[in-house]
Amino acid sequence: MAFPNADSICVLIPVHNQPEYLYRALASVVWQVGPEDEIIVVDDASEDLSLTEPAWEFKSRVLWLRNPARRGVSYSRNLGIRRSRAQWIKFLDADDVLSPFAIDLVRRAQPPIAEHIQVVAGGCHRIVDHRYCDYLCDTQASLLRIKEAIPMLPSAVFVRRSALLEVGTFDERIDHEEDWDLWFRLHERYGLSAFATTTAPVCYYWIDNEERRQKHREAKVEGIPVRDYFRQRYGATPMG
Repeated sequence: MAFPNADSICVLIPVHNQPEYLYRALASVVWQVGPEDEIIVVDDASEDLSLTEPAWEFKSRVLWLRNPARRGVSYSRNLGIRRSRAQWIKFLDADDVLSPFAIDLVRRAQPPIAEHIQVVAGGCHRIVDHRYCDYLCDTQASLLRIKEAIPMLPSAVFVRRSALLEVGTFDERIDHEEDWDLWFRLHERYGLSAFATTTAPVCYYWIDNEERRQKHREAKVEGIPVRDYFRQRYGATPMG
């Protein structure tokens, strides 16, 4: 049975040099999506992804996009958002895993999600260095502290595509905490009432500290440290 197009969902996965994770992420998604849904993978000029990778088992179900040169996660997500035609964008980082039946949190929501709701955020199981750590869950209380700490993880969030286009999608100048900047702008445009939270799990959030240490990020916006930019632009008071 096909669901109405109004409930269509795009699972959007940016990836750069993570072949060991991409198959796992896709395997957690393909069985959950319906014929009206989309899976979009944006390869940000990886050197170690090829047609022989196990992830290509899903090539007939996935729209594969590739940046000819490295452009960053914000650009990659924006490319997928622009190519999508779904109502909802479900972000999923390549090293994370979608929880079983996560799609149903939007598709089969009871009562149905109100039209004024632009963001649905749920919980995530946090895995640190291959060991289970804890369960994180977004709440209305965490949203109230949006100017102090990042309230949501991209892999635990669904956002209406129309809202993303309305606020201008991700700021491609930002390569660190770019998601926080997006939540600021969605909050600024639609208010707290547009954010809905659930205690249900949406993803497994995978943290590899060694891999993180190897990543180089500018964490600046036109020469200004990103958190200073948040202070100036949004009146934020970041903790830590």
